[in-house]
Amino acid sequence: MTEEFSENSTFSLDPFKKYIIMQTMTRIPRDSARILIAALCLGGAAWAGSVPAGWELVWADEFDVDGPPNPENWTYDLGAGGWGNNEVQTYTDDPENVRVEDGRLIIEVHQITDGRTPRYTSARLVTHGLHAWQYGRFEIRARVPRTTGTWPAIWMLSEDSIFPGAFWPDNGEIDIMEHVGYELDPLFHEVYGGLPPNIHGTLHTKFRNGMPTTGSPIGSSILLPTASDEFHTYTLVWTEEGMEMDVDGQVYFSITKESLIPARNPPPPEEIFEIWPFDQPFHLLLNVAVGGSWGGHFNSEFYPGISPYGIDGIDHEGEWPQRMEVEYVRVYAPADSAMEWRGWPLSASGYADTGDWLGMLYVMEDPWVYSPAMGWIYLPETTEPQAGEWGWIPRPAAE
Repeated sequence: MTEEFSENSTFSLDPFKKYIIMQTMTRIPRDSARILIAALCLGGAAWAGSVPAGWELVWADEFDVDGPPNPENWTYDLGAGGWGNNEVQTYTDDPENVRVEDGRLIIEVHQITDGRTPRYTSARLVTHGLHAWQYGRFEIRARVPRTTGTWPAIWMLSEDSIFPGAFWPDNGEIDIMEHVGYELDPLFHEVYGGLPPNIHGTLHTKFRNGMPTTGSPIGSSILLPTASDEFHTYTLVWTEEGMEMDVDGQVYFSITKESLIPARNPPPPEEIFEIWPFDQPFHLLLNVAVGGSWGGHFNSEFYPGISPYGIDGIDHEGEWPQRMEVEYVRVYAPADSAMEWRGWPLSASGYADTGDWLGMLYVMEDPWVYSPAMGWIYLPETTEPQAGEWGWIPRPAAE
């Protein structure tokens, strides 16, 4: 497959597509890379809907086949043990807890009353080991449960533990959407003095993770009274420079890497990852927890004489089962990095006019191309950026 760059010269696009895949999907299995390459070649043909301007669809699950979730896209975290937050649910892969039905992914929490204290089963889906992304636009359309004690989440963890210390929080966490059911509870509204913001977008790092010896996580919240009644689209835009989160197009959280890194030139490497570990591939997680440090916060210990929900903060007399429904998950890459390639072939090393990007540039090797979105210059017969005198050139600032 070739694409023409001038009237008398062509370059193969295959190595460039492979490079983009490995740059944005580092350390994914080879089969997954082939799937993504096919998606890029088809221009996102897996989904025929509209694509946000400036983006190219590179991966999606539309949940259009009833039954278990697609095993090429999802696997499961299974078991109990609190999951680090004193949660009470047991995660399973039972169809009662997780299935695709009528064009939606269903993650359903069931209450089991075979003893003195009710038990709960749920599901936690992950793309770990199958798909991971470094930067992009992530859109998830979902409806969340409302019963007090539920704790649904759409979030991301690093694919590998590449930074020293603990996997969490040293390698980061990106919470695209979290919601706790008690924030829709009228009893809590009386305490709070109204409706609290109930959709939360958060980043966890080594220095900012909410543990007693660290600062609060980085994030923000927005009020969405219909979160449990209607479907809403939760979006993360993640670039090399920072992140932005919105609900139905309304941005409520924006942060830049530069704003968090101390003003040193250059900052020590250990301080960069401790403050900003988001320069590596992350995978997606979808789950509904029950109780725990946040889901069970509205309890009789913290709110004596007010909360009727006991020490665990769960409405055991409430409406069960509860479910999170997801209509789709879509991942986009910048359009120019996914499909649109520009460049000027040279018959010998010398000057080339890159126009508004870098002006006249002296190139020591040939042939060559460049990608404004990726900010690299490299040879078409390789899949790695070229080192040397001109090996890396920063991306131009957006106008």
